[in-house]
Amino acid sequence: MLERGVLTMGLFGKKFTIVVACKANITRSAYLHGYMEQYLKSNYPYARKKVRILSAGVRARQGSSASQVVKHVARTKGFSLNGHQSDPFTPRLVNKADVVLVMEQWQKDELLERFPKAGGKIFRMMEYLWKGEEKEIRDIPDPTGQNLADYEEFIEVAHSEVERIFRELGREGII
Repeated sequence: MLERGVLTMGLFGKKFTIVVACKANITRSAYLHGYMEQYLKSNYPYARKKVRILSAGVRARQGSSASQVVKHVARTKGFSLNGHQSDPFTPRLVNKADVVLVMEQWQKDELLERFPKAGGKIFRMMEYLWKGEEKEIRDIPDPTGQNLADYEEFIEVAHSEVERIFRELGREGII
């Protein structure tokens, strides 16, 4: 089985592995992990055998559950985060990943410092496969402890980015 190479993945059965990450892996990346799996299942059911979604936190502790607020939001969107357990980054996880999507520039910088050989696969979520103006790329702020409007903004951005990324992965022939 080949470990690298987008074009050979389908031939040899290696799944394209996306690791979505935030600070603690209890709000943004926990939600995005669940939502991406649900989105694949609903919109690209054939791709579930081709793509694996994982999540981690740049400064996560092992085994924390998703925040209560994001668990509630997930339920309202039709999926559950009850089984979510936070994971910190490890060299093994970074090696498994074909792409690591972080929420903020400082997270990208920290991971690049810790895993310099992974430079070609660590992106802020909005910059991955981005086709627009570079100035439009921005961080995805953490709604933890904020008001309802901040959570709503996060959910809107998260959903549109997931849709954009999977559409682009389809165009690239990955899914």
